[in-house]
This record gives sequence, C-alpha cells and structure tokens, in this order.
Amino acid sequence: MAHEMKTSPFMKKPQSEPLSLRRILMALVLVLGIFWLLATQREAIREHRLYFTENRKDVVFQLSELSEAWTEKKLREKFAGIPLNCYPNPGEGLGDLACALDTKSFNGVPALFISFFFASGRLQQVSINIPWWKHQAAYDYLVASMGRQTASQLFPYAGVRLHGWNLPSGAAVFYNRDKSVNPLSWNAINWRSASSCAADACFLPGKP
Repeated sequence: MAHEMKTSPFMKKPQSEPLSLRRILMALVLVLGIFWLLATQREAIREHRLYFTENRKDVVFQLSELSEAWTEKKLREKFAGIPLNCYPNPGEGLGDLACALDTKSFNGVPALFISFFFASGRLQQVSINIPWWKHQAAYDYLVASMGRQTASQLFPYAGVRLHGWNLPSGAAVFYNRDKSVNPLSWNAINWRSASSCAADACFLPGKP
C-alpha cells in the first residue's frame, strides 16, 4: 500500500532565486543598447542588410583613371549594367550633383557603395565606402597599387586621422588611418580632383 507523506508545518516551500540587481542592470543596458542602435544606426543597418541580401556586381577601375573629364554620361557608359542613382545638391562642399553605385567590391576589396560628386558637370570627388571588417584590406590595396602614402596625420582632425597619397595629376587620395570602434561604420577611400586640391590644399608643407 502506498503511503502519503504528511506535510509538516515546519517544511519550507522551495523559493525561486531572486533576480540580482546586476542581472537587472545588464538586461536594462542590453535593451537600451538595442534602442540606441535602432535610433542612431538605422541607415547603417539598412545599408549592411542590403549589401548582404542584394545580388550586386564587382566594380573595377584604377584611382589614377579618375579625372575631372569624367561626366555623368561617362559614368553611365563605364558602369553600364549597374544601377546608378543620381540626385542634385548632395550637401555643402560636395558639388551640385551626386551619383551612387551599390557595389559588391572595388577591385576585389568589399565595398558597400561608391559615390561620385560633380560640380558644373565635372567630377570633383569620389568616395569608396569600405565595410569596417575590411579596413586593413583596403589599406593594403592602396599601398600595393600606389605605393606608400605621401603623408599620414599623427593627430586627429575632427576626430579622424588620414593617410594621404599625392597623385602625379595633382589629385589626391585619402583613407581613414584608424578603424572605427563602431562595426557598423564604414571607412572611406576619398579621391579629390586636382582643381579641388588647388582650391583647398590637400597637403600642407610640414603638416601632413
């Protein structure tokens, strides 16, 4: 015969372990971090999502090819078959027209997108945007294709330090010396035209 165990008034019921203050704070920090990402990094998250989900093409050209002779028409001819989105008045100091290519890579280096900036119909600036995790690969490519940089900033300006290459044409190429602590930030290879450098010196003697 089975016997039932009597419940003693002195026996305590098992209690769940109370949540520690540390766990509550950790959960709160996690939630706040997610809200911060969604609020401040929305465009970056979208850009990376599209990069990994869209069927994009590789783009190949040499930085030494770029010149002020490039126009929107030449851009469309050179990159025929790749969607090109152009829009006016991209922002202060960026000319009067911007055109963007969504890319898979630039000369074998992963690239999120490439922007071309025109003033009075002529190319003035180009920005090749490299994902955070390929910062070193892009620098290695630049050194392999153009040699060691002309100068590097020792101290940051506006929070950024740059490597710079002075090209024979009078144009210049710049690249972030440091990788951002934010993995959603991208690094930019920036090309500036000869006339742009002449108007606002790309390199100052004794001040790289």
